Amino acid sequence: MVEKELPSSILSCRTSYKFALKDKKTGEVHMFVMGPGLAQMLHGIEKYGSLRKSVQAMGMSYSKAWTHVRRAEEICGFRLTQPAAGGEGGGGSTLTDEGRWLLDAYDSLVKEADQTVAKLMDKYFTRDLPL
Repeated sequence: MVEKELPSSILSCRTSYKFALKDKKTGEVHMFVMGPGLAQMLHGIEKYGSLRKSVQAMGMSYSKAWTHVRRAEEICGFRLTQPAAGGEGGGGSTLTDEGRWLLDAYDSLVKEADQTVAKLMDKYFTRDLPL
């Protein structure tokens, strides 16, 4: 996310990205598929090895998180997570290869978009604003 203070301290820019998918066959646009919340959730699954622990760290209810993940999976047409084998500490979750791909693509998009926005902010707002 780009956060840019301008020299005049009057304006700042904060960005956040979400994307939707368009069905190639029907032309139907499926609203929000991936955004900062789902990305944070998937990164948490990687970190904690559990959807439940990931959303606990985010302060989100498990049922809400589960709904978001299943909806994204339905729209994408592939699973984002898979159950991990249980053991002494119980089961958990891991990302599927497709889930990892989606998260990597989103992270790359955000990084590149942030760099572009930062350049544009410098281009248009590096001089002091007239007061």
